[in-house]
Amino acid sequence: MASATDSAKADRRTGLSLRWKMLLAFGLVGLVGVVTVALLANRAAVREVRGFMLRGGMTDSALLANELAAYYRGRGGWEGVQALLNSQPTGAGMMGHGDMAGMMSPRILLVSPDGTVLAGGRPNDSGTVTPAELEAGTPVVVDDVTVGLLLVDTPGVSTVTSEILGRVNRGILVAALLAAAAALIIGWALAAGLIRPVRALTGAAQAVARGDLTQRVPASGRDELGDLAHAFNQMADSLERAERLRRDMTADVAHELRNPLAILQAQAEALVDGVYPLTVENLAPVLSQAQVLSRLVEDLRTLALADSGQLQLEPAPLDLRALASDVVEAFRPQADAQHLRLELIGDPAWVTADRLRIEQALGNLIANALRHTPPGGMVQIRIDPPQDDSMATLSVSDSGEGIPPDALPYVFERFYRADKSRARAEGGTGLGLAITRQLIEAHAGTVTAANRAEGGAILTLRLPAADPSLP
Repeated sequence: MASATDSAKADRRTGLSLRWKMLLAFGLVGLVGVVTVALLANRAAVREVRGFMLRGGMTDSALLANELAAYYRGRGGWEGVQALLNSQPTGAGMMGHGDMAGMMSPRILLVSPDGTVLAGGRPNDSGTVTPAELEAGTPVVVDDVTVGLLLVDTPGVSTVTSEILGRVNRGILVAALLAAAAALIIGWALAAGLIRPVRALTGAAQAVARGDLTQRVPASGRDELGDLAHAFNQMADSLERAERLRRDMTADVAHELRNPLAILQAQAEALVDGVYPLTVENLAPVLSQAQVLSRLVEDLRTLALADSGQLQLEPAPLDLRALASDVVEAFRPQADAQHLRLELIGDPAWVTADRLRIEQALGNLIANALRHTPPGGMVQIRIDPPQDDSMATLSVSDSGEGIPPDALPYVFERFYRADKSRARAEGGTGLGLAITRQLIEAHAGTVTAANRAEGGAILTLRLPAADPSLP
């Protein structure tokens, strides 16, 4: 088993750790985002720069187009327009942007809407324009009719465009690298913060698997990891408590079995060796201890069935007061023998329950009360009909010594005795109250223990009410 576990750990370690996986995820997301933004920015820059350069400057082209429209409107045509185009500035007036204006002299063309050159250009021009140039041209509009297109081109525009786009791309690349570096740094910090509690949980879980149930992890966070840490601590608490109860129960069962078995062995050996004659009186202790063992085994069986959810119940409507009256009468001789007053008060209260199991639970409560009440005292059983919460209540109170406050949370634990010095022969098996809790909870009820202000203990069970008119 150990080799298989080590092999599984080795297989896991051959892959990437969670930190690197998270870092790669952050880096990949950042890279995709940066590349997407860079591509979009590059395309937008290319489109805008090329359009601007082809048009020779949007503002100046628009002004010249307005002048040409006024010329056409005043002359009724384009006759003599060449003189107007020759009068346009060839440098700063057209480009208007620092050193670049002095480097290049623009070519100005006026063409018809179908692409025929009307005026402008240079002596070696072919007299035709490309569709791309037509698309980039500035319309000359007169009375909502396009009468021409103004084309402004600058020699060396491709070189300038490439230089501008190169600068833009370098800026985008630097920004992308900085963004990627920032994403990796932030991703590393976030991954470290997320991995730290995971590693703490892993170490604590491995320690619990080795049997150290005292392991706990900090659960101060309010996120999912904090909830996971809190759930782990609750699980560890439950496992530690279950392990402690298991050890205690094993020791208690062994102790409970040891006394009657020792008595049985001693009595049987005395009878076999002839120390005691084989008479009814000498066999009575053997029978008594056999009954103790039988009761203990049956109690343990009941608890085991309840724990596994296999306890068979036959619920039916029954009057809790009538049932309590029968149980009280069964205990009446024992109460009289102990010089105790046993009384039942209250009104009828109908519940849906298994009669035999409720008799067993109530019998345990009354037996416990009689055991802890001194002679001359009183044990009272009270029935209260359902109130607003639709729960009927049965309480058993006594006038004994009560329950120590520090023992109240544990009175329904198995083999628990508030008085550790009490002889087990007088204290029963120590399973009665534990069985009572299991039986009542199996009926969707509750059972609690408390001390009375006037002295003594009071144990209260509550069961869901039933309508006696229903079958």
